[in-house]
Amino acid sequence: MSKQQSGPQKHRDPTTNPYRMSRRRITTWTGALIASVVLLVVVAVVLGAIGGDSAESWVAIVLFVAFGVPVAAAAVLGGLAIASWGWVAGTVFGVGWLTLLVVVVNNGFHLLFDGQAVGPVIYDEAIWQVVGVAGLVVGGVLFFVAGWGSGVPMWIGGPAGGVDVSRRKRSGEGDAVVPPSKRKPRTKPKRRSKQQRRR
Repeated sequence: MSKQQSGPQKHRDPTTNPYRMSRRRITTWTGALIASVVLLVVVAVVLGAIGGDSAESWVAIVLFVAFGVPVAAAAVLGGLAIASWGWVAGTVFGVGWLTLLVVVVNNGFHLLFDGQAVGPVIYDEAIWQVVGVAGLVVGGVLFFVAGWGSGVPMWIGGPAGGVDVSRRKRSGEGDAVVPPSKRKPRTKPKRRSKQQRRR
């Protein structure tokens, strides 16, 4: 009896899809996250057009959510698509991105000042910048380690003209999979005529 596979690898063919998620699921999540960014940006524009006493604060918050949460979610989901522990890389990268984005948004709207309490932590621009950059760097390194260990395609500079640094390519396992040749249809034997059968 064959054991039934469960989880993200249920419908995965490693010869054509090296990721732990199906291509359909990856496309669906990508489309949903992009749509959420567009929708929230539209909401921010509408809030800015309406105006009001607290409009600027709401615009800043909505823009932060629009460009922060979808990117952080994409990092976590992308990590899970690469390796079972890839959520760690995604979380570290996402926290770094959100932290750095707070600094960027605050520089544009000036809603926070050094020493101000932001929930349980104190805002300090220099420290938050360091934490944000460190999160992006460490998360990026963890992504590279996860991708190398899982043998997923990786490039420096993009797939078009970039340098392929994936482990499968270096070990000769990443070559394009050539589908098996199609079987030629079997030709039916010609039926003998009645005269040939009599002979």
